[in-house]
Amino acid sequence: MASEANVSRRIIRPAGYFALSFGSMVGSGWIILLGEWLRRAAPGGALLAMLAGGALMALVGCCYAELAARLPRAGGDFLYALEGLGRTAGFVVGSFITLFLISLCAFEATALAWLVTELAPGAQGKTLYHILGESVTSDALVLGLIGATTVCVLNLRGVRSSVTFQRVVTFTFLAVIGALIVCGFVFGSAKNLEPMFQPADGHPWTSGAFWIFAQCAMLLNGFQAALYVIEERATDVSVRTATLSMVGGIVAAALFYSGIILAAGRMLPWQQILAAHLPAVAAFNALTPNGLVGSVVLVVSIASTAKTWNALVLMASRILLAQAGAGMLPPSCTKASTAILTVTLLSIFGMLLGKGALIPIINMATICITLIVVLALVVLLELRRALPQSPGFAVPGGLPTILVCLAGALLMAGFAFFGPLLRAPGRVPLEWMLMAAWAALSVFFARR
Repeated sequence: MASEANVSRRIIRPAGYFALSFGSMVGSGWIILLGEWLRRAAPGGALLAMLAGGALMALVGCCYAELAARLPRAGGDFLYALEGLGRTAGFVVGSFITLFLISLCAFEATALAWLVTELAPGAQGKTLYHILGESVTSDALVLGLIGATTVCVLNLRGVRSSVTFQRVVTFTFLAVIGALIVCGFVFGSAKNLEPMFQPADGHPWTSGAFWIFAQCAMLLNGFQAALYVIEERATDVSVRTATLSMVGGIVAAALFYSGIILAAGRMLPWQQILAAHLPAVAAFNALTPNGLVGSVVLVVSIASTAKTWNALVLMASRILLAQAGAGMLPPSCTKASTAILTVTLLSIFGMLLGKGALIPIINMATICITLIVVLALVVLLELRRALPQSPGFAVPGGLPTILVCLAGALLMAGFAFFGPLLRAPGRVPLEWMLMAAWAALSVFFARR
């Protein structure tokens, strides 16, 4: 009976793994961050950084595919560190990937309320308090709570509902936004992209490009959602097929972000859209005089936020389950429902910080994930040393490709960690303080 139950859970096909990969990466971040990309690096620098980061993360995805072939069990980075480097490394990775995922859940909760308010300005509520230079309104908290509850219930219903929702929304999103990108290229003008390498913030475009390059570790991360349910693939789907579908999601996401930069920049002079609350919406609004396209972008982005949030909760709950199974969290966390509820409550707490925390959250998530990627690549090198021949899938190019990925990941980690300090010298970055607090909390629970 146990084996029959296990087979009944194996229902995910390649399209599902692609949807989990792409859908976990592309949420609402692009619509909120586009203005910062253009302001710091101009269109040319932003495009070069995104393509370079996309190429590196696609290779990193291939490294993860080999890790999945060697350790084809749910748990992702945590499992790789635990089995490849031991319990201490497993604890560190588990703790910080949980922080990464929960912080992004808080980002999506805050972004959802922001997007809904932009779509329906009448929904704006009264200001409850100010924090980090921004006001937190009643509508933001109510909408965030509604979103958190909906995503929580969806995950409590099981992986079939979660993956089906992910697949439908992902392919609908691709169709609509893909059509808008094509319109941007057809009806826009290349002159609007000039100057290509002269940022609006007065800094050299290279510093902004390095910031975006490091950010790609976060923007193009989330593909591991496919690895957290690798044991639930359909019986006729191999590990190789599932992981290659995952890598395809990374490539598609990098091309999507690059297309958004160029299409939005072609619609209007890119400096002109920086003053808008959401530059991407302002750019695509130029397609129609009545602003209908901007509303479509907002509606699709809200749905996209929901799908990404859904995948993040799926991943975070699986990480908590894996840590509890390894004896690193209380036994109560071995229940899927408890893990999902825990993730939901922690993300609601992060949501209380409001819009002022969005950029620090992104920076903190980038620091976490770059360090985790570095450790995952070290694990792969250790596994290759112990067993050179990989079952099912091997990284194209072998050892040189892995070393290039490791060097690139270290470069990303350096820019992510010291970037906030360089842009605001003389004070301790909020990102560092939040990570230190999380580390102290993690050690406290580990000792208990």
